[in-house]
Amino acid sequence: MKDFPFPLVVPIDGEARASTEIIARGVGLQHKNVLELVRRYRSDFEQLGPLAFETRKGRALPQGGRAKATEYAMLNEHQATLLITFMRNSPKVIAFKITLVKEFFRMRDELGRREQSLWQQMQALIAREVESKVRASFGSHLMLARKRELPGLDAERELIERQMQPSLLN
Repeated sequence: MKDFPFPLVVPIDGEARASTEIIARGVGLQHKNVLELVRRYRSDFEQLGPLAFETRKGRALPQGGRAKATEYAMLNEHQATLLITFMRNSPKVIAFKITLVKEFFRMRDELGRREQSLWQQMQALIAREVESKVRASFGSHLMLARKRELPGLDAERELIERQMQPSLLN
């Protein structure tokens, strides 16, 4: 079950999500049947978060025009878990369930490490800023050096805060 040529779980706005298309491929069902399950139990899925239905344009056809557009849902971890519990347990489905759960855990760990890294960057920046203030209090030539450092420190703080902010709001 580890030989998927595409990611099973992707980060979207700081949250791990899986597509109904990917789940359908993994368990060996037609995507329309998986999407029908989601629609049938929509209220149950919405208890675990808002459903994110999306539509992808069909591919360009050689004779001109486009193939039919595909609707799919991007499910969060809880919704994807609920969906796979609705499926019958064949050996293929069981193997995919295990793989999908592991992938959600891996993605959660990766997103956590990314957040921790940003937090560590912010702490290092704060330490440098405090050090700059201390040096500036010792003399006017150091005060001039601090004035030169401030725009860079402010710009770096804004960059780190912009990277942290989207994930804090989820």
